[in-house]
Amino acid sequence: MKRQTAMALAAVFAMSVAGTALAAPANPFSDVPAKHWSYDSVNKLAQAGVISGYGDGTYKGDKTLTRYEMATIVAKAMANADKADAETKKTIEALKAEYGTELSNLGVRVDNLEKNASKVKFTGEIRERYEYAKDSTDGDKTDMRTRVRISMTAPIADNVTFKGRLHSESEWGNADSGNSVVLDQAYITGKLAGLTYSFGRQPILLGQKLLVNNSQNNDGLVVSGGKDIRVTAGAFKYSNVSGTASVTKTEANYVMGNVAFKLSSNLNISASYLADDNDGKATNGTANLYDSTAFGLKYTGLKNFTLTGEYGQNDSDVAKDKNSGDKSKAWASRIQYLGANPSKVKSYGLYVSYRKAEPGFDQKNWNDFSDMATWNGGFKEMDDIKGLDYGFEYTLFKNGIMRIQYNDMESYKGDTNKRNMFAELVYTF
Repeated sequence: MKRQTAMALAAVFAMSVAGTALAAPANPFSDVPAKHWSYDSVNKLAQAGVISGYGDGTYKGDKTLTRYEMATIVAKAMANADKADAETKKTIEALKAEYGTELSNLGVRVDNLEKNASKVKFTGEIRERYEYAKDSTDGDKTDMRTRVRISMTAPIADNVTFKGRLHSESEWGNADSGNSVVLDQAYITGKLAGLTYSFGRQPILLGQKLLVNNSQNNDGLVVSGGKDIRVTAGAFKYSNVSGTASVTKTEANYVMGNVAFKLSSNLNISASYLADDNDGKATNGTANLYDSTAFGLKYTGLKNFTLTGEYGQNDSDVAKDKNSGDKSKAWASRIQYLGANPSKVKSYGLYVSYRKAEPGFDQKNWNDFSDMATWNGGFKEMDDIKGLDYGFEYTLFKNGIMRIQYNDMESYKGDTNKRNMFAELVYTF
């Protein structure tokens, strides 16, 4: 079985399953001298637990392996398959098929023999949130909500994957308030002719989030390509889009574009575009809400810090109406120190953001730059607003992050107080 042995050892080495320092115990096997050509390789395999030799402390390198001994090596390679590259995974799959009987007798699960095994992977998120708004248009008020999201991923074919998400949210003590379960994501993503595509109900993200950062109810097609310069274009429809009392739009059609430039390992810049109703033209007598562009950057060259910033403007009919015929302009920036890691207890992050937006810039409230929800007082994150927000996040327990954010905001002209805050606990599973 020398040929199969070579294949198995190649798979193990390619995956670097040892994951340990190169230093190894001296002479783990008495019949492998330190000057032997295979000494380092045998030591690494022994450290990784892939081989254990015989009970008398020998390796017996000249002895032909039995099929069961080979199956043991293959099983240990299978256990580390997630570290392998594509070519090595193919080798492991071939070995799994070859030694399927022996692996089954050893009690090792062989996925390609389990024809009825489910391929759908489920993950989820539970969020408990408390919100407080000071002197909102409805007066001081609080709101407490529970949100549950269940995400699913399933491979369909090579380079084709289905993704979906169920969403439900309700007020504390009032389970009937908006507690319907909706499928807010359901789309197929894949690669074709060097391009990446996603088709169906999907999240939309543009630039540094100034124009759009929305994960729900966007039905359409998005295509992207490129590496250091990545170009994205798409068209989608969003239902129940509302503007002011005088401008209401349902099932609005949108076109979008994004160009992301990777200038270095630490600096990325972006240019984004979003428009509804044929690039600023009125449809059926209803004025458009968006004819927007934005330019932004993200910098990670300072240790433990992330800097983001973006400038945008909206040249739509409604935006001009709200600004005496001029475009509506907006700015946003953030500096973040570290960040809470859900898998690392006691990890934390701090951030400060500045936002300033003229009336009419983002009436739909597409933007989620500061992780803030739509407030009951009618606040929009990037529309007729300016000020600072301060945030702190901390991993209380594994997969459980607490976040507190205070928003010291007022209207663009400073004549309306828009201060508010939220505290939340997000648990992922």
